[in-house]
Amino acid sequence: MKVINFTASRHAVFYSPLIALISEGFLEKYEIKGIYHTPEPNTNVYEKIGNGEIDVSQSAVSQSWNLLEKNISSSIKHFALINSRDGFFITSKSSEFDWTDLYNYPFYYVRGGQPEAMLRFGLNNKNIDLSRIKHVSKNPLSTDEMYNKFSNIQNGFFHEQGSYPHQLEYDNKGKIVGSIGDLIGPVAFSSLCAEEKLIKSDIGLRISKAFEESKKWVQNSDSKIVAESVKDYFPNFNTTSISNAVKDYQNLGTWNKGINISDEEYFKALEVFKFSNLISKDYKIDDTVLYAEE
Repeated sequence: MKVINFTASRHAVFYSPLIALISEGFLEKYEIKGIYHTPEPNTNVYEKIGNGEIDVSQSAVSQSWNLLEKNISSSIKHFALINSRDGFFITSKSSEFDWTDLYNYPFYYVRGGQPEAMLRFGLNNKNIDLSRIKHVSKNPLSTDEMYNKFSNIQNGFFHEQGSYPHQLEYDNKGKIVGSIGDLIGPVAFSSLCAEEKLIKSDIGLRISKAFEESKKWVQNSDSKIVAESVKDYFPNFNTTSISNAVKDYQNLGTWNKGINISDEEYFKALEVFKFSNLISKDYKIDDTVLYAEE
């Protein structure tokens, strides 16, 4: 049985279709043994794929744009859409919330890269300028640092993917009051990537088919069943918070598309990154996306 090593740029319940690919045995049906390597923060998955440490990873088409902006060629392409929504939520200390409140209290949000670009674009749709919100620290904080600080303040806001917000709700330390995915709508947020030669191979086709089955299963199964399947990969969250996160993502329509990235989703991602001046031109979908074929 062929062994394929998987990892992710970010480890979150938001990527449950990737986790379930392994935990539910979808790969075994195609004679593949999958091993998921939980990433450390700020993992460069392109480097791990390039040096052969990892075969397939969760990333985003925007990561390829970063290389294209520097005129760096890469044989790594995206071949399966994971999430067609932003998966970050805004958690408040109070259930009473107005978007302008973000100006008045500490806002712990993920700084840099795609999370900040999506947040900036989404908030602009509510006439909120992220640049006017004072940073809570000189240097960006890790998710754990933000989570701990938010847990112990009286007023403020926290920006992260599930199940961090859902665990805060479970522990009565916060209330989810907003979804960036709701503000932006369909967008090419995250996808599976690998070397072109793997995508074009029989193994790439089998992985694609298995992932399509996993994604459908995660979207359409009872959220409690999905939570039970992936919970061992998230020891810091209880099953209820995982289940609640899965349910929110199902309702949001995060996983209800096929594995191909639509033009609408791709162009929206381009729009988001141009808004933050992170890219200088529109990159063609063929520059970053390649599908396995029969």
